[in-house]
Amino acid sequence: MIHKQLKAYRTYQQFLQNLLILCGCWYMPTKSGKSIYYWSIYVFVAMILYTMMSLHMCYILRHNLKVMMKFVGITITGLGAILKVVTFMINRDSLINYHRILNNLFEEELMKNEKIQTIMFSSLRTIYTLAYTYFTILVVVIFAFFGSTYIFIIHNLLYVHLTTNYTLPLSRGMGWFWPIPHNFLYHLHLFYETSLIILSTMTACGVDSAFGFYVYQFSSTIRAMTFALTNPLSTEKFSDILRTCVVKHQKLLQCRNMLEHIYGPIVFWHIVTNAVLLCSLMYDLISLPDYNFYNVSASLVYAVIKLLQTFIYAWHGTVLTSAGEDFRRGIYFGKWPNSSLDHHVRTNVILIMMQKPMTVNAFFSPVDVIMFTNVSISIIIQFNKKKHQNELVISYITLDAVNINLIFKLFHHFTILRNFQ
Repeated sequence: MIHKQLKAYRTYQQFLQNLLILCGCWYMPTKSGKSIYYWSIYVFVAMILYTMMSLHMCYILRHNLKVMMKFVGITITGLGAILKVVTFMINRDSLINYHRILNNLFEEELMKNEKIQTIMFSSLRTIYTLAYTYFTILVVVIFAFFGSTYIFIIHNLLYVHLTTNYTLPLSRGMGWFWPIPHNFLYHLHLFYETSLIILSTMTACGVDSAFGFYVYQFSSTIRAMTFALTNPLSTEKFSDILRTCVVKHQKLLQCRNMLEHIYGPIVFWHIVTNAVLLCSLMYDLISLPDYNFYNVSASLVYAVIKLLQTFIYAWHGTVLTSAGEDFRRGIYFGKWPNSSLDHHVRTNVILIMMQKPMTVNAFFSPVDVIMFTNVSISIIIQFNKKKHQNELVISYITLDAVNINLIFKLFHHFTILRNFQ
């Protein structure tokens, strides 16, 4: 059983590494180090072009608000991809240091007895299922976005006839800053738009899922340390175990600070932009002239993706906080008061118990499930059946999308600064 879980962990680890390499966000040194670096620059430039094209489409369609808002969403996605690639490029050294410290601590705990391995792998299935589900949904969306165009091209190729009688899915033939001739360059633009969409979605999937992987390593290491404290072996001295755990906890705090520094702006970006996009989606749903399958399904899938993205960050933040609280309780109910510890270790133990919960903050707001529940959507749908038609009435919509605590905390900080001055 443990062997299967270890194999699943290695597969999940390799899956995330491949995603990060694809989107130009892989940071660890490799044999092809220069190629990875240049690929990151290419992805960065490609995402800038993707965002500029989306902005150009917003300008062209500025008189059609509903269609324009769809391209606003695409523009925000492109800006998010740029933010993630730039963040990982700038913090490359911090990510390497973070990876080595956390991965070494995780592997060290993993090499211990089978009970600790069972504890460390207890939440693995949930973590990788969430990541694989996110990836699958995005792949299905990409196929749905481009599938009909490529099916049309393949169908014509079967009859030895390559035509340009189709609309480019992203730019619609008018989003580029130059006219597109109807020859092989038209097909080249289609392939390039496809690559831009794939890079954008895989950047979101890779970086978002990597946060969950880091938190999994973090929380599993803490749980293993907690188990070692609360269930010491007869051959081990409790003072030695506690001294080791205190040293590891200090290293984990450094990793937490690095994780917060890297992912804080990214999480804050998603809190704000996902709230805006969900608001625009509600407006789009209300103003639909007819509720056919395509319109409703497209809106629901987009809402699910944005809610899932927010949930990934919020839930993993809660997992990290819970693991930190369990470790504090493990120390509190341990045998440390009666153990032969020097005063330095005792001081560190007391400081650990006095610290605030181990959380990752997105600027002023902790990343937890409360952040997700603040993006609360309550839609009551009633069907009023009439003689010849069914009317879809959305009778109640509540969107408390932006975390109100952010506003109050920001105001509080400004007040303190003003009084200080």
